[in-house]
This record gives sequence, structure tokens and C-alpha cells, in this order.
Amino acid sequence: MKRIIISLFLFQFILLSGCSDFLDKLPDDMKTDDMVWSSRTEVEKYLANVYAAIPKHNLHQDDPWLGLSDEIDLSWTVYNTYPINLGNWDPNGGFYNKYALWYRAIRASLVFENNVDKCAQLSEALKTQYKAEVKFLRGYYYWLLLRQYGPVVLIKELYPNDADFASMPREPFDNVVNYIVEMMDAAEKDLPLHWWDDQNQMGKPNKIVCKSVKSIVLTYAASPQWNGNSEYADFKNLDGTLLVNTTYDESKWKRAAEASKEVINISENNPESRLRLYKNSDGGGEPFNPYKSLVDVHLKKWNSEIIFAAAGEGNTQAWMIHTSPGPNNLGGVGPTQRIVDAFLMENGKTIDDPTSGYVASGFSTAPHAKWNPNNRDVSTEEGRKQIIADIRESRAWGHWEGDWNMYANREPRFYAAILYNKRIIPQLPDDKEKRDYYNSPGQKDGFGRAELYYGGVSRQSGSYTFFSRTGYLAQKNNDPLANMRDRVFPQQYNNVLIRYAQILLDYIEALNEYDPGNPDIRKYWDMIRERAGVPSAFATNPEIAGNKDLQRDLILRERQIELCFEGDRYFTSRRRWLAHTPDTGGGNTPDNRKWGDGGRMWGMDINAGDAASNNFSFTGFYEVVPFETRVFEKAYYLFPIPQSEINKSKALVQNPWW
Repeated sequence: MKRIIISLFLFQFILLSGCSDFLDKLPDDMKTDDMVWSSRTEVEKYLANVYAAIPKHNLHQDDPWLGLSDEIDLSWTVYNTYPINLGNWDPNGGFYNKYALWYRAIRASLVFENNVDKCAQLSEALKTQYKAEVKFLRGYYYWLLLRQYGPVVLIKELYPNDADFASMPREPFDNVVNYIVEMMDAAEKDLPLHWWDDQNQMGKPNKIVCKSVKSIVLTYAASPQWNGNSEYADFKNLDGTLLVNTTYDESKWKRAAEASKEVINISENNPESRLRLYKNSDGGGEPFNPYKSLVDVHLKKWNSEIIFAAAGEGNTQAWMIHTSPGPNNLGGVGPTQRIVDAFLMENGKTIDDPTSGYVASGFSTAPHAKWNPNNRDVSTEEGRKQIIADIRESRAWGHWEGDWNMYANREPRFYAAILYNKRIIPQLPDDKEKRDYYNSPGQKDGFGRAELYYGGVSRQSGSYTFFSRTGYLAQKNNDPLANMRDRVFPQQYNNVLIRYAQILLDYIEALNEYDPGNPDIRKYWDMIRERAGVPSAFATNPEIAGNKDLQRDLILRERQIELCFEGDRYFTSRRRWLAHTPDTGGGNTPDNRKWGDGGRMWGMDINAGDAASNNFSFTGFYEVVPFETRVFEKAYYLFPIPQSEINKSKALVQNPWW
């Protein structure tokens, strides 16, 4: 019932918020105080409204964090990320304009906190809990504002409707950070450690969630964009107040590391919290399988790694429709060559390491060790069914003989994240006819392989022409047990907002900046690598030990791999002040940049050859070519404050370079 109420009010909230600014009242404000605050039902409806502004990841249409990063191309010109990547962006645009919505939610949190004690139908314990929840939400909405718009107007108390909001200036960045931390600290004091004892509360904040948000915010604040960035020296209010401290402070990294370690301490000292990196072997019923663990961590509801999540079955299903290949799916979410090249080899080495065994061209002559772990006879119909079952159950993974060498012997995270040309599509039923539906004549063998080349079946999507412009499709967060031929989904899904792996990565990144020899860097980095099924970075690259710069490069690469397609890359490239790394090359000669959201973006040559004759043996497809030249200006590090807000506030200054 709580989920139903939240869903209904989410719809009502979003519907009404589009035509109102944050000074307007929420729908339930139209009722009298007596009606709202005397009834437990009405109070909990109001609380649901405060929650409703939390964005649910919809990582293709409304959510900009993938389409504007260097890891994904969205092929649809109707999505706003497409023109923005070509430089068509200004403060009058309405793309992902959450500014007023989140201020409305902040105001609602203050209204609730000031009035909930009036409800005699609530126990004192519930009143205390609910007030803690809205403190968390207030801090969380300020965090969402901060990471998108930078320093914002900070409203800490409930003002009357006729207050002079237009005269309120933006607050310095560090002050906003400190207020968010204050809200997280205040909220967690009155919230339980976890919700395992009352699973109806799953999705609400608890101590772990509050401490994790604090960790993430402080990591963001310690990063080069906001810690000693001289390029923000003129970022000031009208009265001359500097909004960003341009003096580097190493202690910010220490503060961030300490916040992350608080979360890690809970994992290590409170087994009842069930907080750890997820492994498929957690229940003891099957042996550890890194590939299955990496697939399931995003799909199994409320597994041990999920810290903060929201119910969002529809969003996950929409993601699968947009990432699964045609004909009857849309298949237009294309990973770039940069993220493909970032993944390690199965021996843990980078592909540019001459000892890694990486081969960029030609067809593989031997399969991956895990391609057929149960030794199925794939030449028989029974064997075909068995190997399909192994693939769908994530028992079998890795390249097959005859796959392009670029995709051979890569780490498990690569196969969990990337659908490449000729790979067997996991998310199809083990029905020969339905799998053959995805292949051209002459290639119908009952396995159902992705045909991403020019003229391939995967590029057909009903009456539309949606296909990947990079020659790859995102596989991560796709349920291999789904039936995408008929769009049947076997389970419910969460939208994962924070998971434990991010906290570990935050911790080792922060430690490296002020104490690069700290043994915890290896300890927790090794945990991530071990779950990923690859050797320690210190075993493959012993020269990095204690070297801040070398460790940083590989830590950020680890983050790029582990958190790919989760929205992190967008913010990491910006907080590390690397998104404007220039493209100094030209033509079709690939560059070696690891960063940069402008310039040429690369993929396979999806337009090569003749549609009538192309097939899996066509090698011209595998040439690395630019599919787009993007525009990235320094202004794009932050979203512009909507011009409508600038126009009605005489104290509000615009973000730099807009």
C-alpha cells in the first residue's frame, strides 16, 4: 500500500510541478491545516510528496548523465542530449530543468518538519523518524542541486510566501556542502542502521544511506573542480562574495576519506547490516562466479551491495527495450570505443600493456575458457538448448571462437557490460525460432547473435530506424532471463542509486590524494578486483605502489569500468576537471585520449560495406572510426541556472561562461 500511495502521488506531483515554481504549494497544501496535520493518512501522503522529487534513473531519455558523457552515444535525435553534444545549449532551454522542482521539495520538507508534531495519530517514535527522513531529503535535494548547478541559494528555514526570495543570493559552495553534511548527520541520529527488520521501509534513508551520501558529497567537494580551482576566481555574487574557494585544501580529501571509512566500518563491524560487495555465492548454494555476480548485482532487489535504491520497474524495462537489439526492440544505446578500450584483459592488464595479450584485429581461433564450462555438445539441438540455458543463467560467458580478437579474453566486467557484433544475445528465450528471428538468412543457427553491421538484422526496429551508431550496445542492467522477443520480464527491479562499490572507490581515491602509501588503498581496491574476477592492480602494475599519479590514473580507470553506465562517469569527468581535455588530432586517426567530452568520439565503422553482402565475416566493420564530433565548452561543467529564474531574482548570478 505504501508503494501504491507513493506511485500515485509521484504522478500527481510531477504532473502539477511542471507549471509551478518552488513558491507554489504542493497539491496537499490546498487542504486546510486541520485536514492535513490531524490525519496520519494525510501526513503520510504529504511525506510521500516530499519523496516524489527524487529522480528515478531513466538513463536514456530524461536523464542526461549518459548521453552527455564520453561512454555512451544515444542515437535518437529527439533526445536533448543529441543537440547539446553538438553545442546547441543555452540558459533558455528546458532540458532536465529540476531547479524549481527541487526547491519545491525542499520547501515541502520544511513545512512537514514544522507541522508533523500536530498529528496526534502518530506515535512520538514515528514523528521523530519522519522528521529525520525529511532532513535527509532536504540535504539530498540540495546535493542534487549542487552537483548540477554548483553553489545555490540556501534556504534553511520556512519563510512566509511573501518573503523576498528574489533578494536571496547564492551561497558559497563550501557552505552548501557543510549544510548537506549537517542534514545527513542530523538525520542519521534518528534513523535505524538498516531496514532488514522492517523490509516495508526499504528504499527509505537509514544511517548507512545518510553516511554514504555524506561520503559522496565530500568526495565531490574535495575534487579539483571545487578544491583550489583558479578558473572560478571570478565566480562571485553581485556583492563580490566569492562562491568557490580557489585555494587548494588537502584536508578536504582526508575529510572525504573519513566519511567513506565510516560506511566501510559498518560493513566490517556490523554483520547484521548485510553490507558488502555482492557475490552470487553469498547464499552458499553455488560457487563464486564473478560474471554472474556482476550481472546480478544490478538486478537482484535489495542485495547486499545496494545502499540506496528506488522502485522503478518501468524504468529498468524501458532501459532493456532501448538497449536490446532489433527487430522488435530499439537498440540505440551505444557504448563508445573509449569505454570498450578501458576494460581490462582477463589477466588484469590494460590493453595498451605489451604483455597483456591484447590483439586488435582478426578473428579469434580459440574460445574463452568460460564459453562452455559444462562442455555442451553445441552441434546437437539438445546441446544448443543447454548452452543457451548456461548463457541465460550466467554460467557461460566470454568470447567464442570466431569472435573479433578485440573482444577476446577480456575481463568479466566487459562481457557483463558490452554487447558486441556476433555475440549471442542473452536476453532471448531458448526457442530456436525466436532466436533465429534476430539473424539473417545463412546465419540462423538457433543461437541469436547480434548483427550490428550495415544491413544487419539488429539494426531493424519495426517501422523506425534505431540502431547503435558505435557498433556496440549496452548490456549492463539487462536481465539475461528476460524474454525481449516478447518483452516479458521475469522479476521486479530496483533503480540503484548508491551501491557499496562506489563507496570503496571513493575511499581509495580520497586516500591516494593525501596518503598514497596507505595500505587500505590496496586492501579495498583488491576487494573490488577480486569480485570482478581479475588480479590485483599491484600484481599487474607493481610500479604504481605509493605513486600518487600512477595510482590515480588506474583508480579512475577502475571507477570508469566498475561504475560504467551508472551515471558516475559524467560527474567524475567534471569534478576531476577533465571533461574539457582537448582532441588534438584530426581525420580518422584515432586519438589516445582517456578523457574529454568534446572532439571526435569513436566506434566501429557501421556504414562500411554492402548491405546485401555484409555478414559476420566482413572485416570492414571493425575499423575504428569517429561517429561524431562533439562540442564541449567550459560552461558545460555546470548546467546554466534557468533564465526564467535569473529573470525573477535580482540577486541570482549566472554560472561561469554562460
